[in-house]
Amino acid sequence: MRDNHLHTHFSYDSDARFEDYLLHYDGEIVTTEHYDLSNPYTGQDDIPDYEAYSKEIAELNDKYGNRIKRGIEIGYYQPREADIISFLADKDYDLKLLSVHHNGVNDYLDDEIATMDKNVIIQEYLDKLEYAIGRVEADVLAHFDYGFRLFDVTVDELKIYEPQLRRIFQKMIDYNLAFELNSKSMYLYHHEHLYRYALELVRELECHKYAIGSDGHKLEHFRLSFDKIQTILDEFGIEAIEVI
Repeated sequence: MRDNHLHTHFSYDSDARFEDYLLHYDGEIVTTEHYDLSNPYTGQDDIPDYEAYSKEIAELNDKYGNRIKRGIEIGYYQPREADIISFLADKDYDLKLLSVHHNGVNDYLDDEIATMDKNVIIQEYLDKLEYAIGRVEADVLAHFDYGFRLFDVTVDELKIYEPQLRRIFQKMIDYNLAFELNSKSMYLYHHEHLYRYALELVRELECHKYAIGSDGHKLEHFRLSFDKIQTILDEFGIEAIEVI
């Protein structure tokens, strides 16, 4: 099972090297480097160097037998949509994740977010996520819960938003995006119960495309709890052919 959400030093918040992963796993890896414009966390545009990234991958593929694929995590931000589309236009990525990381003022993992009204933030985030789908070409809808990772949310609390979640997941399916099981969300932010609930919805909507990702920024999180996720896939009857 390939880790479809992974970062290296080409992401602004990681110091990991490709070799960190290659030397601890003998399968294929794909790194999905952060692309976040107007990033409030850093106060700048964070853009992975495509030429340097491609060059390093080509060199390592010669050494390690073509085991690395190119990827990007697109942090969608509506005021910069034209810039995002322009950047992607001449780039060749094997895997594109679609994310919403911030609202222009705060990243949703900023400490300040945790002091705000939970329901206001959830609604704001879901509105932005629903809008983002289909605005740029992508393969995977990443961490559907990113905007409320900092909050303790019960399934009953999330069910308040079920009509919108169904719209989001239907739109995801309509645009042929995979639903991501994000092990960082599930096991470091303790949201496994929310992912189980989301899986019930996407299975009911006849989703047949899934991605498994650790959201790893260092070796310790690479393929995090993939054994637990495999158990959940088996429980939900999700077959290997449905996992990208």
